[in-house]
Amino acid sequence: MAKGSIIMEINADALKNFQDSKFNFVDADGNDVDFDNLDESVKYTLRDGETVVEDDMHAKDVVDTINNEYGKNMVRQ
Repeated sequence: MAKGSIIMEINADALKNFQDSKFNFVDADGNDVDFDNLDESVKYTLRDGETVVEDDMHAKDVVDTINNEYGKNMVRQ
């Protein structure tokens, strides 16, 4: 395994829910994140439009945020 790479899995439903939300992740250069190629050596930023919500996130933080916040049942009953 290459240095900095880790094995993580984003739940497909959670990722769809996240992608349908107003939030997005970008890398340090402001590029949209390729969720299939997250790298623990890269820092990511969670944004709401142009507003920074959380900065200096590791790949594991990105995966945990999406799975934990968007993997929940999004329909309130």
